[in-house]
Amino acid sequence: MSKKKKFLNKNTNKKHIKLNGKRIRFLSPDSSIYDTSSTIILRGKPITEKQKKEAKLLEFLSRAPISFNDDDA
Repeated sequence: MSKKKKFLNKNTNKKHIKLNGKRIRFLSPDSSIYDTSSTIILRGKPITEKQKKEAKLLEFLSRAPISFNDDDA
């Protein structure tokens, strides 16, 4: 892990910011990059075998006809 800290210079000029000495420009809302839509896909953690078995058990129990009446005793 890098010990170099990131810093952000606040600037009253809203067209760019400086991050670690590099100048990053902002785009205007009318920019052509916003004309096309995009999809961002986020991958989650993989499901473990234990979680798969637990999900199957819970699904089975939710469908099972179980009743707890006093008449069954």
